[in-house]
Amino acid sequence: MSDALRVLVVDDQAAIVRFLEVALSNHGCAMTPAASAEEALRLLSEQSYDLVISDIKMPGLSGLDLLRAVKARQPGTPVVLMTGVPALDSAVFGLRHGAFDYLAKPFTLKDVRALVDRIREDRAHARRPALPAGVLEELARRRLGLEALSRLGAAAVEGEDPERFFDAFLADATRSLAGDAAVMLIREPSGEFQARQFGDDQLNRGLIGWLHEICGELMSGGGRHPIMAENPRQGVVTIAALIPGRGEWSGLFSLARSTHAGGFVPDEQNLFLGYARSLALALNRIRSHRDGEQHLLECLGAFVQAIEAKDPYLKGHSLRVSLYAGEVAAAMGLGPEAVTVACRGGMLHDLGKLGVLEPILGKPGPLTPGEYEVIMQHVEVGHRILAPLQFLSAEALVVRHHHERWDGRGYPEGLAGEAIPLPARIVATADAFDAMTSDRSYRDAEPLEEALAELERGAGTHFDPATVAAFRTIPLERLREISQFGAPAPAVAAAGG
Repeated sequence: MSDALRVLVVDDQAAIVRFLEVALSNHGCAMTPAASAEEALRLLSEQSYDLVISDIKMPGLSGLDLLRAVKARQPGTPVVLMTGVPALDSAVFGLRHGAFDYLAKPFTLKDVRALVDRIREDRAHARRPALPAGVLEELARRRLGLEALSRLGAAAVEGEDPERFFDAFLADATRSLAGDAAVMLIREPSGEFQARQFGDDQLNRGLIGWLHEICGELMSGGGRHPIMAENPRQGVVTIAALIPGRGEWSGLFSLARSTHAGGFVPDEQNLFLGYARSLALALNRIRSHRDGEQHLLECLGAFVQAIEAKDPYLKGHSLRVSLYAGEVAAAMGLGPEAVTVACRGGMLHDLGKLGVLEPILGKPGPLTPGEYEVIMQHVEVGHRILAPLQFLSAEALVVRHHHERWDGRGYPEGLAGEAIPLPARIVATADAFDAMTSDRSYRDAEPLEEALAELERGAGTHFDPATVAAFRTIPLERLREISQFGAPAPAVAAAGG
């Protein structure tokens, strides 16, 4: 009949489906069966129904998950939950979150007839009950999730600071998907993983272990679909996806939430995949930016080599200063980023000598006061070269201040003590040590032990005592190894004269 109610029945028990098919068809309804909530959601995406009747307890997504999905997509479609006595609390929970009613098992033909009559009466009077608070919260949460996804996508395109972006990303994803914990494992070009986390620490540890277990499965799926799992012992449901990349995957993203919030319905799965793709966009942007930075560093390194080519006695000087500075920074217990700044600062500390005329730079004897004034300007020239490069802002200060002295008698600003940036103090010590232990046209190199003693004599006046103390902890064999990097052979030095 043309006015037959279209009813979608969802249950994994064939006997109940057959019973409802008879009961509904005898009462003028056209029934479509589905063996799971996932199948029901697929059918709902293809056509609309006048009524959905679903069991609560099913493998995979539950009837409550189906209720949430239907109310988010088609708020006006009535959903009736089937439940046994042990699951009655779940049925009551469903009523609070938008279910039209529930059928308590075992139900009769009379119960089904009464239900269909009420549905028809509601349709005849075009009554649509107000959405319960739970449904409104769900809709608001998904709207905010889409807004957050749009905002994060824009931030990824604009190249926002990576640290801030990742923190905002994890917080927004967790909030919009009602999560309790979130983890991303970023795959570095070396093949190693960098983990970033948000939320419950214990759940995050579990997510990291789970991601390692399912990594192969995610890769074989090509990132087109997420993987979901339930951990009853921890009381959480989890979802994970591959972060796409250019040519190969960029990492893994996962989220966990309490089973009380239900499984991840298709709309949430799509939102989760959207987050993973936004993350991929951000990573591509960050890596492209890093590639550009690395290329620029290589260019600057080539300039340094060009400077050293003007004087064969300077060959390898900046490399050795960089290595010494890295050893000192590590010996002082500084973190990886600070060690990197010290190393880069050491490599670039003489960059400003690009602006010094070759006859002055390679002069074999003492400099005149005027020539020394020219040489002193190299710290400001180097600073001006690096200052526009935001990613080298710390290194630019090293270049500017590596000739300051602990007692304030250095240049260009006469800074003293801890007013001098720590990386600059480290490089000043490394620079002096290499100058003492390298051959010059006007003198031979000092032995390493004598140079160390000279550093100690200058501690507290010329050098930061802490950097000198750290220098003293570096094994002599390591210092000797570094001192040989780029050192010219005597014949080459003579030819250069």
